[in-house]
Amino acid sequence: MPFIRLLACFSVATLAACSQVPSASQTSRLVVLDIGHSLTSPGACTPSAVGGRTISECDFWHQYAATVKQEVQRAGLRCAIINRGNPPATDPLLSYARAAGVSYLRHPDTVAERYPSHYFPDRVASGMVSADYAIYNRAACIVFLHHNSSSNRWTSGASPSVILRNKYNGGALAEALRSTVEREILNHGMPNDGRGCGTEVRCVDADRAAGWLNACDDAGIPAAVVESAFLNNRAHAAFLATEAGARAYARAVGRGIVRFMRISPSIQRHVRANPDTPDQGSFGYAIESRRLHVPGAKLLTR
Repeated sequence: MPFIRLLACFSVATLAACSQVPSASQTSRLVVLDIGHSLTSPGACTPSAVGGRTISECDFWHQYAATVKQEVQRAGLRCAIINRGNPPATDPLLSYARAAGVSYLRHPDTVAERYPSHYFPDRVASGMVSADYAIYNRAACIVFLHHNSSSNRWTSGASPSVILRNKYNGGALAEALRSTVEREILNHGMPNDGRGCGTEVRCVDADRAAGWLNACDDAGIPAAVVESAFLNNRAHAAFLATEAGARAYARAVGRGIVRFMRISPSIQRHVRANPDTPDQGSFGYAIESRRLHVPGAKLLTR
């Protein structure tokens, strides 16, 4: 499978003026993993080198998303890895991407420009192309692979590790990820001063990740964002800087997904009843959104 590709059918879907939303299936076996950010805007980074390396969200998950995928596929599930940006041109990221089979959606959002979902145009966010990919492909779930940071300076002790989730469909997925990371990683190799991992709903317009999570929710797709490691926490970064620690972390994420998928067929999916009815996640609900002109965004709130 070539690693630098955007499926022709997805390209047609996102460019066409089709309003039909693909229906999510409770029997779908496709897990989508989204490598957060892009190579030109790599997300959170360690304040300085630790263990001989500087870690960024995007680079880390380029290297270790394949480990998550292996855990998922070992359970007999299909798995696709995507990234919103453009493909790497040089090693080592080029080799990582080839090995993982990453599909690049070529919408890197280097200035964090917000734009609407093709399927639910009142859902607006930077990086929305990844959610639309999951919707088009009727994914069983999508997990956005990220790390967190609270500042550009090192901290120590506990950090507020969290799994973000969508409001209606993400509870069981987030709980499976939370409990697995907490049982296998947090305070079990990656110190966090005894503090565990929480879950948090993100659904309000303009909140970070809310646009992707809402769009997936509308289509009945469970979605979660992994934010359990803080790259400015020296102990977290030191753990992730080791090959053994990084792979253990990635395997835990994969095992959490598999735990969810085992119970997924028994969970009733929630689908947005009327996409023309606004809610707190609709574009314009937040004051900052009302100041923006976003081409194609549907303004349902007045």
